[in-house]
Amino acid sequence: MTFALQERAQRGLLEVLAARFEEGGFFIMMLILIVGIIGLILLVRGIYLVRKRNPKIEKTIILINSLGLFALVLGVFGQLIQLINTLDYLSSFEGTTPRDFADGLKTTMLPTLFGAFIFLFTRFSTILLHWIKPQEKEAKPGFSNKSNSSITSK
Repeated sequence: MTFALQERAQRGLLEVLAARFEEGGFFIMMLILIVGIIGLILLVRGIYLVRKRNPKIEKTIILINSLGLFALVLGVFGQLIQLINTLDYLSSFEGTTPRDFADGLKTTMLPTLFGAFIFLFTRFSTILLHWIKPQEKEAKPGFSNKSNSSITSK
C-alpha cells in the first residue's frame, strides 16, 4: 500500500513538472534544459580532469560559468517573449480580470525560474570544482633561492 501511494505521489509530481514545463514555453524551456544537461556533463568532465590533474580544468570551469549565465539569459528572454504574448492575448478581450492577468504573469515567470535554477546549479558546480582542484604552488618573487644567491655572491 505504501508503494502505491509513493508511486502516485511521484507520478503526480512528474505530471506537475511536465505541465509547468509546457506552460513555460516548450521551446525555451527545452533550450534551458539542454544547457543544464551540458552543464551536468561538463561537471562530470571537470571532476575527471581534476582527478587526472589536467590543466584544461580552468577552461571547463569558465565554460560551465558561461553556460549558467546563458541559461539565465535564455530564461529572461523567454519571460519577455511570453509576457508580450500574454499581454497581447489579454488585451484582445474586454472583460479581463486581475486574476487573468495574475495567471498570465505566473506562466511568464517559469522560464526565468528554470534558468535561475540552472544558473545556481552551474555556480555550485564551479564552487565544487574549485574546492576539489589541487592548489598550484606559486613561487613568490624575491624569495627564490636563485635571487638570494645572486645577492649574497656580490
